[in-house]
Amino acid sequence: MRPLRHRALSALITVVTGAMSALAVGAPARADDPDVTAPAGRYQLDFTKLWDGQSATLTALEVSDDVTAQADIRQYIDWGDGGFSYLDGDETSERHQFFNPGTYTVTVRLTDRAGNSSSGVFAATSTVTVVRMPGTFKIAKKEVYIGDPAVVTLAGIPSDVTKVRVWWGDGTDTTVSRTTTQVKHYYKSETHWYVTVLLTNAAGEAYGREIGSIYTPYDGTPPQISLTRPKKPTYVSSWRTVNGKVSDRGRGTTEVGTAFIQQRGSSWYYYTGKKWIKAKTLDQALRKARTITVRPTAKNTWQVKIKGLRKGTLYAFYAAVDKDGNQSEAKVKKQKLTR
Repeated sequence: MRPLRHRALSALITVVTGAMSALAVGAPARADDPDVTAPAGRYQLDFTKLWDGQSATLTALEVSDDVTAQADIRQYIDWGDGGFSYLDGDETSERHQFFNPGTYTVTVRLTDRAGNSSSGVFAATSTVTVVRMPGTFKIAKKEVYIGDPAVVTLAGIPSDVTKVRVWWGDGTDTTVSRTTTQVKHYYKSETHWYVTVLLTNAAGEAYGREIGSIYTPYDGTPPQISLTRPKKPTYVSSWRTVNGKVSDRGRGTTEVGTAFIQQRGSSWYYYTGKKWIKAKTLDQALRKARTITVRPTAKNTWQVKIKGLRKGTLYAFYAAVDKDGNQSEAKVKKQKLTR
């Protein structure tokens, strides 16, 4: 019986030493061992100070798990403003736009295939602060006639702004530098236009601020014109300079047209702008009289000088035209000159 006992003891020793050897080199976990370790992740936000409408990008710096591959780790992002998204598969970054001013805490929840989850940590702050886009922007005039410039003034723009864009509401925009203080635009049709200013810095373009509306009507109103009666109307010297006034409810008067004829006894004369020439008939005098045009002054007055005027009956014709081509009523002033 001794040989059998010896063989049994030897077998037992072999099993024990084999097990010890396996422990020494590190035996792999058995397939039925549970996965109880949650994944870990470290993240970073590129911008944490934003204007309304700008975006921040979340980047995964490190993501790991003892069993689940990174591509299979579910990364749920809560942006703190009611929005959420995921990093799927091998994605390492996600971008999000913040529309409303406020303070938002961004969180990431990691979950592996076994259902273990943990909160991601951030290399820096996880809080995003969103404020209203800065700047002072004004519409110079709320009503601008078509053909005249609409003007927006700009002030209080921060030094880190790289671009200023004015959206005019008619499908066009104007891009200027931050040091620009005034922007002009010409509209081509009649309606109300809503104007928006948008600023751009390193974080991108802000949502923008609607600063009001501009109404652009057509100018269909003709100007008004008058001739100033001199203090001594019968004196020839009083009419060597003819004065008058204009007014316009629209874009303004651009030109005054005048013409002069005179009856001396039974003869008719017309004025060329430089001298008087005798006409054969009244009709010829009317046709030959030169139209003398002058521009009104900034105070809406006009003036025409007449050379070589003599005694007789003077006929002064005058009318005005505005920037849109609307013409006033043509008028005539008859004055007998006796002195």
